[in-house]
Amino acid sequence: MHEALVHSCSSSVKGYGAYSFASKSGVDLLFNDKEFHELFEKEGYSLVVGIDEITNIECLESLNNLMVKVPNFSVRAFYHEDNGSLFHPKLSFFKDVTGGGSLLVGSGNLTFGGLRKNREAFSLISLSLDEYQRVENYWNKWVHEAQNHLKLIDDQSVVDRVSKNIYIRSHTVKKPLLEGEEESFEIRPPENAAPITEGWEFSGTNRVLLAEIPKSGDRWKQANFDLETFRHFFGAMPGDNSQRILLRSLSGDALLAPIEVRPSVSVKSQNYRFELDAATGLAYPTDGKPVGIFVQITTRMFLYHLFMPSHELYPEIIHRMNSLWRGRRDRMIRIVVEANEIFDLLDKSVFQHYKSA
Repeated sequence: MHEALVHSCSSSVKGYGAYSFASKSGVDLLFNDKEFHELFEKEGYSLVVGIDEITNIECLESLNNLMVKVPNFSVRAFYHEDNGSLFHPKLSFFKDVTGGGSLLVGSGNLTFGGLRKNREAFSLISLSLDEYQRVENYWNKWVHEAQNHLKLIDDQSVVDRVSKNIYIRSHTVKKPLLEGEEESFEIRPPENAAPITEGWEFSGTNRVLLAEIPKSGDRWKQANFDLETFRHFFGAMPGDNSQRILLRSLSGDALLAPIEVRPSVSVKSQNYRFELDAATGLAYPTDGKPVGIFVQITTRMFLYHLFMPSHELYPEIIHRMNSLWRGRRDRMIRIVVEANEIFDLLDKSVFQHYKSA
């Protein structure tokens, strides 16, 4: 859904959206994209967001910061006091330069899960000039009728309501059995919540790429890959500028770095590359090639770590790659396996903290 929104936005002059739930990670992912910033420079985007459950203070702060920084971005909260009723739409529509447009409606919310991680259903519908006008007229009519419910996101009643929204995704913990007890489970927040709440854990069936990173002049931070890896591991299609590759590096102490959102970049020299923030400030080694291990979390979304020749696990990684490699010895080694095939390596590395139980 993330890429469908980016695709619609990229050819549009203005847009509107209503979502029942929003999170800081979802807001940052979508509205900090360059395509949306270009839309803000045109006629902009108007958003109505629900505040009944998930949306919290952190999310409102992120939305407010965006409104301060960019032009033509309007946000209202839908405030109501009807017990047992939710504000529950999930839709966006856009107007293009012809006067027609597109409508995207489905199950996904303006959250990281709704945009990228969850299994959502949605439809992207092309609108003729007349169809777009009917949709916009209906929206304007609804906004007028709902004006008593639409409040600024810094309105005190909105802030008070949102301050009560505390959402922690729990996970099931199997309790040890005492003699004579029946098997039971309890639900509690995880002690180390980050990998679970943010959805960056992986299992044995997730695909893993082990790749030597070439020097590429003085800019090895822009890691080059062959077309096969670019297409069939990263899922990128050369020339499709609406696609977004999400990368997130693990530090040496297993902390998650900020999400890196990368467009699919291909150049005439047939280099296919992504910029890797983890390589920032690192000199290319003289005694070996850096190795990137990339774990696919879901479609075009990857956890990664760069292993330099000085890393204690590097010799074992290189030995395993050489034993698995079936290509030419004068080529960069790039191998794709399932995680369970190299758990013995991953369990010795920072990746062990993100392996699901």
